[in-house]
Amino acid sequence: MPGTVLAGRYQLDAIRVDATGSSTSAMQFDATDVSSKEAVSVRIVALANLIDPALGSTTPDDALAAYESQADIAASLRHPCIESVLDHGEVTLDGDRYVFTVGERLAGGSLREFLDRGRRLTPSQALIVGIDACRGLDAAAKQGITHGDLRPSRLVFGLDRRVRLVGFGAPLRALDTLGLDQATYAAPELADGGTRSASSDVYSLALILIEAMTGEVPFAAETVAAAFALRTDKLLPVSADFGALAQVLERAGRPTAPERFSPREFGQALVQAAENMPRPTPIDVVGTGLFDDEVIASDPSAPARRPDIESQPPVQNVAPLEPLVIRTTPKFGGSDATGPTSPIVDSVVNTDATNPSGIPLTIGGDETGPIAIDAETLRTLSSEDVTEQVVRPKKRWGRRIAIAVVVVALIAGVGVGSYFTVLNPKNPVPGLIGLTEAEARNQVSPFGWGVVVEKERSDQVQAGQIIRTNPVLGANLAKRSSITFVVSEGPTLSVLVELAALTADDAKAKLAELGLQAAPVDVADEAVPVGTVISWSIPDQPTLKVGDSVVKGTTVSLNVSTGPALREVPNLVGLTLAEATAKLTEMGLVIAEGPQQGHPEIAAGKVMAQLPAAAEKLAKGGTVTITISKGQTTTLIPTIYGKDLATVKARLLQYGMVIGKVTGNTKRGLKSALIDGKVVKNYERVIVGKTVDLVFP
Repeated sequence: MPGTVLAGRYQLDAIRVDATGSSTSAMQFDATDVSSKEAVSVRIVALANLIDPALGSTTPDDALAAYESQADIAASLRHPCIESVLDHGEVTLDGDRYVFTVGERLAGGSLREFLDRGRRLTPSQALIVGIDACRGLDAAAKQGITHGDLRPSRLVFGLDRRVRLVGFGAPLRALDTLGLDQATYAAPELADGGTRSASSDVYSLALILIEAMTGEVPFAAETVAAAFALRTDKLLPVSADFGALAQVLERAGRPTAPERFSPREFGQALVQAAENMPRPTPIDVVGTGLFDDEVIASDPSAPARRPDIESQPPVQNVAPLEPLVIRTTPKFGGSDATGPTSPIVDSVVNTDATNPSGIPLTIGGDETGPIAIDAETLRTLSSEDVTEQVVRPKKRWGRRIAIAVVVVALIAGVGVGSYFTVLNPKNPVPGLIGLTEAEARNQVSPFGWGVVVEKERSDQVQAGQIIRTNPVLGANLAKRSSITFVVSEGPTLSVLVELAALTADDAKAKLAELGLQAAPVDVADEAVPVGTVISWSIPDQPTLKVGDSVVKGTTVSLNVSTGPALREVPNLVGLTLAEATAKLTEMGLVIAEGPQQGHPEIAAGKVMAQLPAAAEKLAKGGTVTITISKGQTTTLIPTIYGKDLATVKARLLQYGMVIGKVTGNTKRGLKSALIDGKVVKNYERVIVGKTVDLVFP
């Protein structure tokens, strides 16, 4: 097929291994758009391979309609972290119908290929991949679109070593038709009939990032059912080796969907974790070698070539230029041996397209002085995606350029006062209270202020938001000065006190005073009075004890006594009086003895009956009444023949007999009486307690 031109526009150049995890025998080609000469990627699949009754398609036309819907959804998403779907259509090749999708050329290979070659991401590299993936998921979620089938094969690298998400809009299979690879990364709620959502995508991404760092997928199994069973109600196993990522991944991978991040919150948590992570090294993508010229040329993390001040033309006597300011958001906190950390370009303000002198334009800086950049590079930066990194120049450039700017200002007739006005202006502190730390940083980034963050707990301000600043609102602050953000760590802490031995009401009142929530649980106890707290615990932190601190609003479980547990009455029949007494006493029950009676089978001196019966429940201290057998005794059958049923029963029961089976017309006189199948007559001596069957005419 190489050399074929599809739709008169897309020339197939070379076939590539399919990296998208498809089960439809799709072919992936590097191609050229002959109309624009741009390199693209073309994915072709036979229409017959898309027919799937489980997904609602039984004919090629059904499959084509489903494909068109999928392609339209994918094409509607436009974001730097989502694969750009440029075109799609149908074509007939050698008499067979095919569909094709045209997308941007992603030659860096998928994360699946990366891992299959035995490579692993460092935690810092995984963080970058996670942020890009979250940005893509968040952009799709804003349009009401869920990926639903996130796997390492769906994360594909460009030559810039940045991830794009692929596969949006693909039809989603029911749980009972999932493949093992899909189930391996699926959220646990899908096993209970839950729907795919942005939250389930977050769970899948957490699994993917852990696999990318360790090479092992949490909860992996050999069957779909086992994979879901292993992760149901299980917390995601995270390692301390992940550093600041561990806590973020733990929440993203919680078994209950409402407890997880949204994609946006996940990305923000990763950005915050970056402050405590080392600077990442470039990812060695699969598509090329680490030092290929093509990668280096497209790598935004490569150092920008700064013009040599010595090579600039003579300074003309022109009016000084307004400094250009680039708003930046720190990518990684602090600095290391290699210099200050790289910012993320947010937006450009006060840009002036004219620069007749050719002198590098000032775009902010750090404690070493302003950073210079030529107009062409500035235009490139301002058109980049907001996550592209700009490497700061070395300190010697900051000093040299700062000096050069002063010289230019003096030559142009600008006094020292103007220098401080232009390069070290003062700006009033804006209203930052209530903003998140990231939002506040964005607000002040144009002013060139350093930011110092202090943490403080507050019951009024939500965690992560600004409580106050120093200087305060409206105060003028010069460039390169520092502003302090006092950021809320959440509600203030309460010190746990002893609650055992208090009544339930007193314990609840005490917890309310501390700002804690009470969760009473009824527990039977032999010694603690009813309504009294036996013990307490913090369900989420069971090791906490009296004197430890917890966040206000924490739930405290109270075990409240309901008194002694009910006793199950044992079977005493056949025991001696002493044996029955000992057994009941041991259980906290009381024995009472009724009149002795004869029994045809139970020997004298043993229990022949009890009340309540065995297995019934009694409170501690309850009474069980027993009847002791006198053994076998005899009596005479009273006059019963010729009598109606009522008379017969009354006379037999009076003599200790048991009424058995009754047949015939009971209103007429008794015809015969039988014990153990043998007819007995009036005044015949029999054993007391025997069962008498009655036969009427």
